Amino acid sequence: MIRFRLVLSCLGLCALGIIAYANSFSVPFHFDDQTHITENPYLHQMSALRPAALLRAMVQDGRQNRPFSNLSFGLDYYFHGESVWGYHLVNLLLHLFAALMAFLALRLTFRRAGLPENRRDLAALAAIAVWTVHPLQTQAVTYIVQRQTVMASAFLLATLAAYVAGREAGSRARKYPLYTAALVAMILAAGSKETALVTPALLLLYEIYFFQNSSFGLRRAQPSGFLRRHPLQVAVAVIILSSLSILYLRPEMWAKIALGYQDYSFTLPERLLTEPRVLFDYIGLILLPLPSRLSLEHAPVLSSSLVHPWTTLPAILAWIGLIAAAFRFARLRPLLSFALLWFLGNLFLESSFLPLDLMNEHRLYLPSLAVIVPLAAAPILYTRRRRWPLAGLGLIVIFLLLATITRNRVWQSPRRLWTDAIEKAPGVARAWTNLCAVQVAEADYSAALAGCRRAVAIDPRIAEPHNYLGIAYYQLRDPERGEQEFQKAIALNPDFDLALFNLAELYRKQAEPEQAIAAFLRTLAVNPDNDRAHLHLGHLYLLQNQPRLAIPHYQEVVRLRPRWPRAYSYLAQAYLDAGDCAAARQEAERGLRLDPAQPDLESIRQQCVPRAR
Repeated sequence: MIRFRLVLSCLGLCALGIIAYANSFSVPFHFDDQTHITENPYLHQMSALRPAALLRAMVQDGRQNRPFSNLSFGLDYYFHGESVWGYHLVNLLLHLFAALMAFLALRLTFRRAGLPENRRDLAALAAIAVWTVHPLQTQAVTYIVQRQTVMASAFLLATLAAYVAGREAGSRARKYPLYTAALVAMILAAGSKETALVTPALLLLYEIYFFQNSSFGLRRAQPSGFLRRHPLQVAVAVIILSSLSILYLRPEMWAKIALGYQDYSFTLPERLLTEPRVLFDYIGLILLPLPSRLSLEHAPVLSSSLVHPWTTLPAILAWIGLIAAAFRFARLRPLLSFALLWFLGNLFLESSFLPLDLMNEHRLYLPSLAVIVPLAAAPILYTRRRRWPLAGLGLIVIFLLLATITRNRVWQSPRRLWTDAIEKAPGVARAWTNLCAVQVAEADYSAALAGCRRAVAIDPRIAEPHNYLGIAYYQLRDPERGEQEFQKAIALNPDFDLALFNLAELYRKQAEPEQAIAAFLRTLAVNPDNDRAHLHLGHLYLLQNQPRLAIPHYQEVVRLRPRWPRAYSYLAQAYLDAGDCAAARQEAERGLRLDPAQPDLESIRQQCVPRAR
């Protein structure tokens, strides 16, 4: 009977998640999705599921720390290309997996805490149901690239559930498979996003709270504390955490962190002063997730000192007091104490020294459990009659479910998403820039001029709006001003390959081939994997009757886009023009294997058929 109820509970959670996100499957790629997926050459090279291709998708340029989430995007691209439904399906499945792992971990935790047996499973189910349909999660689940957050969180929760189950297992035959599963899940979590680096520390805290009776072993009167009685476990946790930290925070990553603040309008001290206030803003969003408060962009007031704004110092003191209270009442209120440390621990990396945006909703995907679980479970656990608390929680779940569906509708359109962001954070230049980019993509060039000018007025240091202004001016038949804007973008960011590419395109369309070639070569010096730059360089060299110079660029296009038949057509034609009929025939046959209906490829193949003697 207990097993049947458990299965029924899991099916209920899955049903809620499916209903909440059923309208997300048509949400298009947004913002960082382009960089990580649609414009990612390492994914485009996955023409077959070979080890080398899979490894390349995982490691990419070697400057990232998320091999497993990268691999998931690579597999999605291989099977679905740029059809978004497949990506959303994987995101939803990971969200459901996270919900199930959270439910299992919470059941075990409530049992460890000695809560009433006849209520704890229902309390755990109610809490995770609220978490599953909470609209704050849409930025993590619906925004495709934030799969990294969901994936890391799901495996972190799986690590916790497996570890606790292993600790409670009665025999070694059951313990070791569960511990192995916990270790594998922890590696997968850390390889999905760096936020999961805190997993060993969270496991250590869990061990102390729920298996060692909150005995930190820091007092002289407690010689039997966990740290003294289990030095091996502590050492293993420290070694794992240290190894992961060394792996992820290698020298080039420290350099990236040191230079990262150059891209922001705030300094490291200002960020550290602001984040305590942002943490309270996060709690407000969890408690009151109205559609009018949710946004892709948030603009918290920057703390320039302890007294400006005046809430800065009180916020810092409040968190110091809460942390002290958590340790002081760890034995008396272990669940609440652990919840506070869970909230802060999961936000530590993204809300401390790293050069990141001050505030993002997807960061609350896992930390929100610390607020939702106590508030949703308490009425069921501590009231005499369960009817009214259950009715109230049912209404809350319905409200949150509808709010999630409503929020997903905002994500359906890039223009609507960025217009919504501007309405809620009108002082954020990035929101205006991205609205301008959408308007350029939709050929609404006059509106794009206004949006990008607003972005420049807010923050003159950023290059992106000048790039879109260049496109808009060119399309409005003012190539001179378009060129000026591209040059401004390049002056602000000499490594801005998109602006370099667009400048080259302007020269090409203005019939200035030498300038176009020079600009394309500059583009490739910044980004050697820009397939469009290679393609247009190849075309320009062919027009100049220099097929030998075109061939290496067409070869790069084939390498970067191995599933595009036209790439083989261009390369075959270049070989044909260079007089290498055998190579032309070989490339034509490769392209025909991808698409037998390509007439250009068939024509080249026929021209190079070996004649019988």
